[in-house]
Amino acid sequence: MIRAAALGDARAIAELEVRAWRWAYVDFVPDEDMPAVDDREARWRTEPLEGAFVAEVEGRVVGVVRVGSDADVAAGATAWLRGLYVEPAAQGGGLGGALHDHAVAELSAAGYADVTLDVFAANGHARAFYERRGWASDGATGDWAGLPGMRYRLRLRG
Repeated sequence: MIRAAALGDARAIAELEVRAWRWAYVDFVPDEDMPAVDDREARWRTEPLEGAFVAEVEGRVVGVVRVGSDADVAAGATAWLRGLYVEPAAQGGGLGGALHDHAVAELSAAGYADVTLDVFAANGHARAFYERRGWASDGATGDWAGLPGMRYRLRLRG
């Protein structure tokens, strides 16, 4: 079941994100740059939950996606997929695709023309996941903690 995230999910989401980071980024993100559960939980408790959705199986949060408007792009035209994480043991079972599709449908219904996301250049697994769903690099690059990143874009309409 996919539902809107609630404040009571903060700890479970934080723990999930940390597990997902440690599984997906272990080969290229230094340990000192990995997130801590308490820091992630604090972020989930203080930032607005609008645009955050969780996948829940048997009462347990096993995935999360968060979207919002892209502050780097003209007002309202572009949304931003801020993050999509799935329990490592559940990856490959369709939860990530379901969360992705839910988020894209929400953004499309809200009238956005397109959506962007940032991905580590070294994260071939995530890049392939998004490319299979129609995303493509738009040429923008950046870095996080000195690690190269890329921006992907998906056209929703137009």
